[in-house]
Amino acid sequence: MSATVAVVTGAGRGIGLAIAKALAAQGHRVLITDVDGDAAQRAAETVGRGAWGMAQDVRDVAGHQAVAAAAAEQGRLAVWVNNAGVLHAGNSWEQPTEHVVQTLDVNVRGMMAGCMAAVNAMGAGGGVVLNIASISALTPVPGLAVYAASKAAVLSYTTSLQGELRSAGLPIRARALCPDVVNTEMVTSRAHDPGAALLFSGPKPLAAEDIARAALELIDSHQIFRVVPRWRGLIARASDVVPAAGLRALALMRTLGLRRQRSR
Repeated sequence: MSATVAVVTGAGRGIGLAIAKALAAQGHRVLITDVDGDAAQRAAETVGRGAWGMAQDVRDVAGHQAVAAAAAEQGRLAVWVNNAGVLHAGNSWEQPTEHVVQTLDVNVRGMMAGCMAAVNAMGAGGGVVLNIASISALTPVPGLAVYAASKAAVLSYTTSLQGELRSAGLPIRARALCPDVVNTEMVTSRAHDPGAALLFSGPKPLAAEDIARAALELIDSHQIFRVVPRWRGLIARASDVVPAAGLRALALMRTLGLRRQRSR
């Protein structure tokens, strides 16, 4: 029987690398991609188990097809994880245009292109497409409005894609994982950025390994999306009931986050 192959984008470090390790431990050959090709190769060496690295800028739509072709050469493509993402903080009306464009191109267009390449490559053979969204897809996140909007698009696209796949009779599952704050460089590099204060207002950030475990559980689940941890998802949804009160609470949390940033 030929090997099954998993693709994880943006996996040179952080959540993507943790997911790549978990998929390799399950027996998949893992193709790790990253905009930094050297980082992708180093990550593949860390993962071992037949993993290999490849440079990929997810903003290049055609590049996803090349990744899918490279994966298919090594076995049946069974899992595709759209993990690559960027985060810029600050008031949305003050963010440079290039930051807004990059956020949408990487977090949304890149994710969509990955889904399209994965579905076309998997076809009737089936598989799973996992998109890494964020808890910010479910709740207001002052200071991270552009990022939150991009992740809301990820969640919306994923649920709609699942409906399309079902209607088409394709045995492919689309899933979205919505983690709370994770202790990765994307977060720690914002330790003194007041626009990202909300990231530092809550409980202790999750470990990338926690997200990897949740990712594998979701891949095998009938759920279409999951918030990690689940109780944070309930709190996020509560703000929908009384939006004004929710925004007041977020303002207090942002103040707390600013204090924590200053104390670092």
